[in-house]
Amino acid sequence: MKIILFTMLACFGVNVLADDHMRDVKTANPFIELHPKAVQPAADAYYKAVEEKVFNGAIPLKYAQLVALSASVAMKCEYCVPAHTSFAIAAGATEEEIKTAVAIAADVALNSSMLYGTQFDMDEFLKMFE
Repeated sequence: MKIILFTMLACFGVNVLADDHMRDVKTANPFIELHPKAVQPAADAYYKAVEEKVFNGAIPLKYAQLVALSASVAMKCEYCVPAHTSFAIAAGATEEEIKTAVAIAADVALNSSMLYGTQFDMDEFLKMFE
């Protein structure tokens, strides 16, 4: 399992080290090539900044990956869910934390659907949080 996980991480251009930081390794980020050639340098700079300033920023890496997993579940991204699950595990997340992140996404989706589907009044909703 660890060999598969770290192989996958290397494919994404990431190495999760013991200090809980994602580090760029010598492999190219495959997401860069998804962008038009004219903006690939800007995309490369963007991904590097996100890794350095977001995933290794104000929120500890494990929790940042759990947030990313929850967002991935909410978006129903079949690519992001396994990637952020693996990254979260590599950053120290437990199975229970993974399940909780998924449950949070499900709860937000449920309540969003209920509010939207019943056409709940927005002004009334906002008054609940004053």
